[in-house]
Amino acid sequence: MNLRQQLAADLARRINGSTAGLDRGHGCLMIDNKIFAFTRPDESGALKLPEARIAELLEGGEVRNLVMGQRVMREWVVVPDIAAPANLTLLLEAKAYVSSLPREMRRNGAKKSSKRAVNKKAAKKIAAKAPKEATKKR
Repeated sequence: MNLRQQLAADLARRINGSTAGLDRGHGCLMIDNKIFAFTRPDESGALKLPEARIAELLEGGEVRNLVMGQRVMREWVVVPDIAAPANLTLLLEAKAYVSSLPREMRRNGAKKSSKRAVNKKAAKKIAAKAPKEATKKR
C-alpha cells in the first residue's frame, strides 16, 4: 500500500459510512461506490463539492481548483494537507454532497444495452463495406 492509499484508508476510518479505494493510483474515499475525495501526491486532497461552495472556498486563498490536463474541473477543489483535523468538515460536506446527488447526476459508465447498440452499428458498417459474395447457380 502506498502513502496515498494509506492516507485514504486513515481518512475513511475517521468518516463514518465511507470506504477507501484505489482509482488511477490515487487513494480515494467513496460513498455508495462513488468517489467524493481522493488523495494527491503532495498530501493534498481533491474533494467534490457544489460549485457555489467551491466559489466560497476559493475566496479563502489556500484552496484551489482541480485542474486535469488543461481542464478546470468545476465540481472539484484541491485542499492542502487533507489529513488536517480542520479539513474533516470539508470531507463530510463532500460525502454528503455526493450521496445527495440523484443517480442521473452521478457519473456512470455506459450501460450494456448502449454498448450493444454501438457494437451493432459498427458491425453493420463493416458488413456494408465487405464485398458481396456471388451466389452460385446450380
